[in-house]
Amino acid sequence: MAIVACSTPPGRSGLAVVRLSGKNSYKIIKTFIPNKTLKKKHLFPSLVELIDEKGKVFDQSVVTQYLSPNSYTGEDVVEISCHGNPIIVSKIIDLCLAAGASIAEPGEFTKRAYMNGKMDLSEAESVSSIIHAKSLAGVRSGIKNLKGSLSGSVYEIKKTIIGFIANLEFNLDISEDDLQPNLINNTLAEVKQQIHTLDTCIKNFKESQFFQEGASVVLAGPPNAGKSTLFNLLINKKHSIVTPEEGTTRDVVEKSLFIKQLPITLKDTAGIRGSQSEAERQGILKSKEEVLDADLVIMFDKKPKSSPTNHIYVFNKSDIAKTTDNYDIHISAKKNKKIQDLKNMIYKNLVGVFTPGEILLTSKRQLAAICGASKHLKRAYGLLKENNSLELVVEDLNLCISALDKITTKTTRDDILDSVFSSFCVGK
Repeated sequence: MAIVACSTPPGRSGLAVVRLSGKNSYKIIKTFIPNKTLKKKHLFPSLVELIDEKGKVFDQSVVTQYLSPNSYTGEDVVEISCHGNPIIVSKIIDLCLAAGASIAEPGEFTKRAYMNGKMDLSEAESVSSIIHAKSLAGVRSGIKNLKGSLSGSVYEIKKTIIGFIANLEFNLDISEDDLQPNLINNTLAEVKQQIHTLDTCIKNFKESQFFQEGASVVLAGPPNAGKSTLFNLLINKKHSIVTPEEGTTRDVVEKSLFIKQLPITLKDTAGIRGSQSEAERQGILKSKEEVLDADLVIMFDKKPKSSPTNHIYVFNKSDIAKTTDNYDIHISAKKNKKIQDLKNMIYKNLVGVFTPGEILLTSKRQLAAICGASKHLKRAYGLLKENNSLELVVEDLNLCISALDKITTKTTRDDILDSVFSSFCVGK
């Protein structure tokens, strides 16, 4: 059955796109373009008039067809580029429904693309990451995965592990002689390399997610320490109220900004102190909650002997005071001194030297699959190192493959057999 939905955001705009997908898409669109010869031709745009049930024109639109299998979903797809009036969009969808289409469920176009073999799961997930990414770096990561970067990298890892399995099974089941010389040592070295690859991917997940979803940075500390002044300076706007009076900020104030393309939600919080005011006490309670949930805390206080790794201790007002206490950085928010150094410190604390690599995970589901694969690969490595049963080693390698199959297409027994016999000469 054909499905229909508006593919552009709701509301008024210059243009909107209504998308149909399914084998009856051409017939459905023809029901409200009766006076126009619409050729069923791939990538053939036509300027047409759309006509309602009474035969009256209600819009002039461009209709483009994408014929199966050369479309996003792998089915016949029709896209109607109409004027972006919600009334027009609603009318087009109503006419499609009357002609036999059904409303598309969330993500159904991409689901059909996956079911029809147009993309694997990781590529399908990248569509969502592109749409929801909060930074250009996050969008680029999604585009790379949509073009098969993650899938290709995982396929290469799987191909290598399949080679391990094939080699070990060949020695177990086919070779009549003893194990090949250096089989165990060579396999150990190669397995170790793949473990490193997977673990690097896991390690980078949190940092890569910051580029996708953004990081939470909280300004915290005692009252009148300059938190709101720094907040206004970082967002380049007088947003938080700044007065000499303690307890001015009583609720959490937040704004978005970028530091080196890293999206950050910056939060200014109430000064933490003992207070008789119920309103201020509630604000302080919120401050403490924000500190616990933050990815990074800019603490306007001296550094204790044992400090959390996600805290940067700032001494503000360095233009008018000095201190011998321990701080990570001395700044002056009022005089804009050492603020760039603080930004660099924030960036480094959140993402370090991370740069999006070839294997970039964009979902927790992908992370779970890679973690599972790493676990079984490490177990296989341990068994090999202990000269344990090769059958058990092969079993863990197969489980590693199964975990990676959750990201790409499923590995079959034929893949293992192909690897076994690919090294044979043609005459054999």
